[in-house]
Amino acid sequence: MEVTSGRKHLHKRIHPLPVKVPLPKGILIVDGRLCTGCMNCMYACTLYNDGVAAPELSRIQLNAYSHHIFDVAAQPCLQCVQPECLRHCPQGAIRVDETSGTNARIIDERKCIGCQKCAEVCPFTPKRIRFDSVKKKAIKCDLCGGDPQCVKACPIGALTYYANSEGIISGYGIGG
Repeated sequence: MEVTSGRKHLHKRIHPLPVKVPLPKGILIVDGRLCTGCMNCMYACTLYNDGVAAPELSRIQLNAYSHHIFDVAAQPCLQCVQPECLRHCPQGAIRVDETSGTNARIIDERKCIGCQKCAEVCPFTPKRIRFDSVKKKAIKCDLCGGDPQCVKACPIGALTYYANSEGIISGYGIGG
């Protein structure tokens, strides 16, 4: 915190655009024509990551019903080229996972203060970042280190894990 002219100014660690992060090397792709909204992906996600079947903690969500009752599809994190969540995290808790080979945008739980700024700035609906109200931490898809459990749990193959060692242009920021 800096004091100027007797006034306190909080300095946010907001990174200016463009955010220079490596392209993701893996993403989840959803075939919306096949997705039935069965929620198997959500249960597999939370069982793997949290040890409980709790859809509210799932890193993959379902979109809200729109015009038709079965108009629903899984909505994974898109591992954005210009990740707003990373850019606006005041603690620098969101980083690129270069160790798994996925370059997924992940949250370092030790650094996360639970402010939820990352979820606020996520440009997608539903938000791809969730909040664990017990741990008081933000959570998001980390692609299960390159072996996404949601893909394995999808009974009809609506989810696919696509990997490319050169990188993938996906999510927010692909237009410029």
